[in-house]
Amino acid sequence: MNGSLGFACPSAMSEPDTVEAGQPAPAGAALHGRLHPSVIALWSLQAAAPLAVAWVASSVERVVGLAILVLTLGFSWVRWLRYQWRIEADQLVIEHGLVQRTQRVIPIDRIQAVQTVRKVRHRVFGVVGLRIETVGGNETEGQLDALVPAVAAQAQRLLLRRPLAESSGAPQVTGTVLARCTPRMLLLAGLTGGRIGVAAAALAFASQFGGERVTNAIVSAPQRFGVTVVVIAVAVAAVLAFAGSVAATTIAYWDFTVVRDGRLIRVLRGVLNERRDTVPVTRIQTLVIEENLIRRAIGLASVKMVVAGRAGEDESFGSVLLPIASRTQAFALAGDVLGLDGLERLSLTPMPTSARTRHLARSMIVVAGATAITLALADGAPGFTGLLTAGLAVPWALGTYRALGWRRDEHLVMARAGWFVRRTSITPLLAPQSVRVSSTPMQQRLGLATLRLEIARSRGASDPRLLDLRHGDAESTQMVLADAAGAPAPTSAA
Repeated sequence: MNGSLGFACPSAMSEPDTVEAGQPAPAGAALHGRLHPSVIALWSLQAAAPLAVAWVASSVERVVGLAILVLTLGFSWVRWLRYQWRIEADQLVIEHGLVQRTQRVIPIDRIQAVQTVRKVRHRVFGVVGLRIETVGGNETEGQLDALVPAVAAQAQRLLLRRPLAESSGAPQVTGTVLARCTPRMLLLAGLTGGRIGVAAAALAFASQFGGERVTNAIVSAPQRFGVTVVVIAVAVAAVLAFAGSVAATTIAYWDFTVVRDGRLIRVLRGVLNERRDTVPVTRIQTLVIEENLIRRAIGLASVKMVVAGRAGEDESFGSVLLPIASRTQAFALAGDVLGLDGLERLSLTPMPTSARTRHLARSMIVVAGATAITLALADGAPGFTGLLTAGLAVPWALGTYRALGWRRDEHLVMARAGWFVRRTSITPLLAPQSVRVSSTPMQQRLGLATLRLEIARSRGASDPRLLDLRHGDAESTQMVLADAAGAPAPTSAA
């Protein structure tokens, strides 16, 4: 899977062509200018879309709609005139605002990732967009919605502290291919992934929105159309849902490629909306190998990365480092990214047998609760309900316990958990911001604890946790991680 990959911007420029004629460059600015004028149309389309829907659905006169369109274009034009940006030695400065002038200063040292976005509307005008994510940001901190490709490439290199190309040609980006998804693997990703739940969510929304009418229509369908027709309709709907899952996955992850360029990881994907993520390796807080039941049965897995500051409209897509691969390839990719050889061959230590006791005790609480509810309702057989619940809860508890595992060495901490979706987190030793040990009352009785690695994670991501460690192992690991990170003192909670 090793090789080389090169990308070239379509044209070269010595400086941005969006700088206003006669406007002097700000002192100390390495790159500066306005957005490409096509952003006026891009902003207008984005703002006019909901207005157009409202106009079509209403009885407003055409002259009113035309006036709204003219006002939208005028607003976007003034916004473009007032929007300026520049990259200085150690910061990105963005100035914008119509009445109230706003200046946003983003230190380059705090930039976590720079994403190149090329949607269909960008392709129409031959431009690209840049999205800049910073440490601890809850939203995209900087957006340059329309730049010519050569300027975007130069800006990206400066923001990531990469030297500019010395030639007058377009900046070149080269690197070693770490992984690539073929169309066949994307087909498997769609068939075995979780996008099928979108259809179920749409059905639930329709039922909620339509109330009893939708429910009554579903219930009365067999009497009105016959059982055979209903069965065929359900089968067709299932096939369409699977087809939609495959199509959505293929479109989102088409030509998915992971490239290593020195200390940078580049992720390229998309057929309609092309995106190129560029993330410094040192900014990656943890990697997660995910295996659901279906993929685990056929030896497949996906890889996700947690990068502090990841935010915005495609946060979930931006966290994917590899949508699907064999389990061995997934761990090998994680090792390549973190610079660790043989990661796929590392074994994990199982949790103590007292953890199994805890999981079984929790399942018995569930069984007792279900039996008590049935007994209170007095509409069924409590004993049968208890047996049925135990037949589900006990295997779940045992499977959850067997999935637990952990490892700590001089480079990383690994934690595995989850039965339905098994997740193995791989966290570099220096990544945690703090380390917390906690114990529930039941864990205290069994001499167990949970070790939480508190990282600088993105919105929506979770901290890696080592569940049901021996309390002594949790405390010793806490001290090792605290010393490695130079923390003044570990935290503990019971």
